[in-house]
Amino acid sequence: MINWFKGLQHPEAFHGKDSKSPYFEGWYHKLVSKTKRSIVIIPGMYRSGEDNNEFAFIMIFDGNSGDVHFERFSIDNFISKTAAYDTGIGKNHFSKDKIILDIRSESFSIRGSVNFNSTTPWPVTLLEPGCMGWYSYLPIMECYHGILSMNHSLSGELSMNGENLNFDAGVGYIEKDWGRNFPQSWIWAQANHFKKENVSLSASIAKIPLLGTRFAGFIVGLLINNKLYRFTTYRSAKIIKIKKNSDKIEWVLKQRDLTLSISIIVGKKSGMLYAPDKYDMVEKVEEHLDSSIKIKLQKHQEIILEDQSDYAATEVVGDIESLLELANSA
Repeated sequence: MINWFKGLQHPEAFHGKDSKSPYFEGWYHKLVSKTKRSIVIIPGMYRSGEDNNEFAFIMIFDGNSGDVHFERFSIDNFISKTAAYDTGIGKNHFSKDKIILDIRSESFSIRGSVNFNSTTPWPVTLLEPGCMGWYSYLPIMECYHGILSMNHSLSGELSMNGENLNFDAGVGYIEKDWGRNFPQSWIWAQANHFKKENVSLSASIAKIPLLGTRFAGFIVGLLINNKLYRFTTYRSAKIIKIKKNSDKIEWVLKQRDLTLSISIIVGKKSGMLYAPDKYDMVEKVEEHLDSSIKIKLQKHQEIILEDQSDYAATEVVGDIESLLELANSA
């Protein structure tokens, strides 16, 4: 219990050392080059609660083609620290400052390294140990979430299937999930490339089970010139409205005297990411890296920021109708 409590102060670190089955943990890296080429790299591990299936993995999603490669490794090749983000999987290494990749198989290859500079993690304090706030202290949660860097610059290059990808002057984002399973349904959006510089958005809402009931929990952070505006369930932010029509989502939140309006148009090209299931990691999560987002932040009638990004990542998964019903009835 003491180790579990201490681990909450390090959402970036590995939490699964003494965890019971089922269990998964994964770190999500989005890398966008200066030319707006986007790829996602997710290292992690999975342990089934139904059989002896346990392994490490590295997932690579190419936003240009929509292809997703899922490379499995023996769990013996997985080494991860419990007080910092420092994870090795075979010849591959991942941390808050750098990734090093070396995967070569019959159908896929990726090699190289990318450095992360000036990372901006969601603040961790005793009262709010990361983006989940005090919910992080509840050991009964199905899934835990951490935002390790809202925005950072990139340098380095990767060679993927013979194509050279240069990430010098690129922009990155890092988050992670761990626990027993993903939520039943969720909406998630993230963008760094707005018209104004130094703006980053991470917004998610999910159907959360808790003590025999369910609620719509949400975590929204808007970073503007290193100032983080937080709209979250545990900070008593309110959803004024949230609705979805076809590929368009409208979401308005209020936190005291601040109002944030988010308008999302889901992209056209997607990849199917793997997620934990009872017996294995399976293709379950449709993600787009070509979505567009408009945001407007107001303090009373004063507009603090109004901007748009055409290079956003989005996921819309599960029974969205029931999720929106929960959100709008809260």
